[in-house]
Amino acid sequence: MEWINIFKHQTICRLSLSLICLVLFLSGCQPEVPPPLQPDLPHFQIVFLGDLLLADAAQPLLDEHGYTWPFEQIAELIQGDYLIANLEGPITTDQQPWDPDQRWSYNAQPQAAQALAEIGIDALGFSNNHTMDRGSEGIRDTLAHLETNRITAFGAALNQEQAEQPLIIESPHGTVAVVALSSDWGTDRTASENSPGTVPLSKASIKKGYQLAQAAGADWVIGYVHWGSNYTEISDSQRRWGRAFARAGYHLIIGHGAHSLQPVEIINGMPVLYSLGNSIFGTPGRFNEDFPGFGLIAHLEVGPQGFSQLRLNCIQTNNQIVNFQPLPCTRDQAQAVFGSLAERLLIKDNHAVLTW
Repeated sequence: MEWINIFKHQTICRLSLSLICLVLFLSGCQPEVPPPLQPDLPHFQIVFLGDLLLADAAQPLLDEHGYTWPFEQIAELIQGDYLIANLEGPITTDQQPWDPDQRWSYNAQPQAAQALAEIGIDALGFSNNHTMDRGSEGIRDTLAHLETNRITAFGAALNQEQAEQPLIIESPHGTVAVVALSSDWGTDRTASENSPGTVPLSKASIKKGYQLAQAAGADWVIGYVHWGSNYTEISDSQRRWGRAFARAGYHLIIGHGAHSLQPVEIINGMPVLYSLGNSIFGTPGRFNEDFPGFGLIAHLEVGPQGFSQLRLNCIQTNNQIVNFQPLPCTRDQAQAVFGSLAERLLIKDNHAVLTW
């Protein structure tokens, strides 16, 4: 008779389950159904280039070969989801220097903006010592040419409020803000309420940049900084500013302006690339044994937890050798360059990886 009892027990259980389901249905309640599994989204890559100028001594070659010609040998190295570079000099047809006493003064022709769009540039930092090379009209022309070619300019504008606004990048994993600041070049080059210019590097501007980024909904904040001196080592002031960025809550610093490479450091968990060196730069340069002509292309991977790693590629930028068309570094060159930048870089053939 034991099997009869088992049958009765199973029947009662089924009836009880049916009654529970009926009650849930009549009460409008539905049992929770787990959401379908979402496929893992790939990491979002933001690519940073160093100092860029399509003009000056390179002009005859640009006229002969076209404005995208300098990028041909490194085209594969600049592939990513979002591409940023530091624009050293306005894009304008105005040839007259704004400051006649300035030793080096540049301007690029409007074709440069179109070429930068064609090779995939999404945004240009415009906060540096050459922003005002053609005065306020040079800034105005630059912003107009970049807007026509759907390139976002940040770090300099027609007034202070606009110049202070960070670049906002929307990734599948969250929002990244990039704050462009540069050394103080004087009040006549500083943006004010009614005049164009850049935003000088200070404790107040570092803090305000971070606050503006947070107000714009940023999950992570990057400092994109023009600092230091040409063809020199890291200065004590750069390191002090690096610590100020870390205290303010920034997640990464990308530096430029020295035209040559400077080492990589971690400050309180925040990576600092003090100088990427040049990318495409149209002057002969002043490279030597102590400061040879190499630059970095930095690929930042953004994932669900934020910044996961930086991949660094080395390029040759000495125009006495590459003739204004940068080349990827050889394996031996890359290993020597990466070995001089930071001990914690994981060197893999012709590129290196920084994790933190």
